[in-house]
Amino acid sequence: MTAKETVQALYAAYAAGDPDRIAALLDPDVVWVAPAGNATQVALGLGSADDAGPPRSLNDLDRDAIVAFMAYDYPRFFANVAFEPRSMVGEGNVVLAEHRMSATLPNGRPYVNDYCFAYEVADGRVTAIREYMDTRGGWLQVFGDDSPKVLLTGTPPDS
Repeated sequence: MTAKETVQALYAAYAAGDPDRIAALLDPDVVWVAPAGNATQVALGLGSADDAGPPRSLNDLDRDAIVAFMAYDYPRFFANVAFEPRSMVGEGNVVLAEHRMSATLPNGRPYVNDYCFAYEVADGRVTAIREYMDTRGGWLQVFGDDSPKVLLTGTPPDS
């Protein structure tokens, strides 16, 4: 498989919510670097708003955490998901994927955000994921002017 085909297979595994397929496409040492203190993390009780700021490795997800989030928490947190791919470009072992996601949140609020992910791939497995999104816009959609609170308890990675 090319790097791009590997990432496409990972997206298909995410869509199926299949933890075994997701895990099989992730290197055992994979790290997903997501913006710390983002609204989804806080609303799942997996982080604090005070974590936001410059990159400090406060929200680096390992393989077990990625599988737990994508197979169990994502489908519970985001309902009525509409996934709109924009582009996917692969060069060598790096794949960039951008998309818009629309959904309904556990508190009934609508959610729409644009994302860009950078994937690194080796030997048919994703070895690194870097996520970029509008964290402020996401925060306002999840919490509005309300104080941040846990909307849905996240699944511990070892479940």
